[in-house]
Amino acid sequence: MPKPRQFHYSPRFYDERKERLEKMKANADAEIAAEKDRAGYVGLKRGFLNERRANSKLRHSSFEKKSALRFFIILLVLLGLVYLVSPEIFTVFWKSKN
Repeated sequence: MPKPRQFHYSPRFYDERKERLEKMKANADAEIAAEKDRAGYVGLKRGFLNERRANSKLRHSSFEKKSALRFFIILLVLLGLVYLVSPEIFTVFWKSKN
């Protein structure tokens, strides 16, 4: 009949005081790291928001420039089409001014 497997268990010395001290150190290190993370997160968040705001302004001003350019191009095309359809409108306008 085969023998069951045996475990090689050797008991260790348990120092309760040392375990408590290690737990306290680990907790203190975790709290310090959490404080640094919170401070870093707030700074990171502020930096991200500032960067996003700056990029938004750049994109917005770029959009305004493109929009204005598009408006003037459309205006010129429309004026050219009106001139091709009825040039009398422009001649009447220029004659009345002079």
